[in-house]
Amino acid sequence: MDEKDIKEILEDVPPEDRAMAWEAYVRHEVNSLLDTFLPEAISGNVGIKYDHPILEVSPKTGKAVIDESKANGVFISVLFEFAAPITFFDEKPE
Repeated sequence: MDEKDIKEILEDVPPEDRAMAWEAYVRHEVNSLLDTFLPEAISGNVGIKYDHPILEVSPKTGKAVIDESKANGVFISVLFEFAAPITFFDEKPE
């Protein structure tokens, strides 16, 4: 199935159902990564960066004036630091 086929299928799916499916997918993927790497981590960091809408570009400075009360999106990063290099497995060890 190529990208065109997927887009055609998604056209028939109501936005609410697409949002629910996306949420389930993201939760599954994130939880799987947390289950794999968090037990091995000794420290780390969580970062959040917001993509604010641009209200205008200042003619004097050329800088964007953003609306900090809203966001178009959010970038979340999680960094896990390990005490020593870890080994990747084809399957997650139990």
